[in-house]
Amino acid sequence: MITKELRESKFDPLKTGYIDESGDTGKKGSKYLVLTYICLDEKKKVSKIIKKTKNILMRAKKGNLWLNRHGGEIKFNSFPDKHTLIKTLEELSKLRFYIMFRAFKKDGKDIDAKEKNRLLHDLLTESLVNKKLLPKKIIADKDYFQNKKIACLAVKDYIEETYPENKGVRQSYQFDLIEEEEYNKDRQNLDLAITIKHENSKNSVELQAADLICGAIFQELEHEDKTYTDIIRKHTEIRGGIIKSNILNERVTKPSY
Repeated sequence: MITKELRESKFDPLKTGYIDESGDTGKKGSKYLVLTYICLDEKKKVSKIIKKTKNILMRAKKGNLWLNRHGGEIKFNSFPDKHTLIKTLEELSKLRFYIMFRAFKKDGKDIDAKEKNRLLHDLLTESLVNKKLLPKKIIADKDYFQNKKIACLAVKDYIEETYPENKGVRQSYQFDLIEEEEYNKDRQNLDLAITIKHENSKNSVELQAADLICGAIFQELEHEDKTYTDIIRKHTEIRGGIIKSNILNERVTKPSY
């Protein structure tokens, strides 16, 4: 079993992760399915930005009607005011939170819904390999997982060994997404555990922010339009990759500041 000290060293208790998607899994739908993860600790600032955006939209008849149709929720899809959308994305990106995505290029094939787990698996792998701190909790849009009972990202049999002369670290572990009943029964045998919550994005400004970021990435890939991702990249890094035939072609775009 991993020591308590090593376990705690892997987490940042102040940060929370959020995951959302854009596109669909069907072969006759979009060309891409984009899965996006953001991690932040400045909830008050995010809330202030989203609230400001809503206030701007409510001052115009078109924007107010759009908000009412969406139950007061901010979403990238069909956003009624391009200038306000760009301004909102710029203010969010200035917070410089962590952004990671995985995009499946469908090539006329269905995507198995279980492939959505790939985002969390790759997040875990990248964080452990690059010694990035993990959040204690991840909040998913209520429609992200087919199984709404998933309660935990669990790691078992974690081994960490340092190569001679400190030339690197070798890690091995088992990864799984488990339900609450299994978590409660097996929690003593888990080396790492990240709580997963399922929330309605209408009640979460952070998930609404994740939707805007995810939508911007989808717009670039699906429509070859970098208008919105270029705004984000001015201030923060977008880390991600396109998966085609189960092969990941990773790309990292650094901020331009």
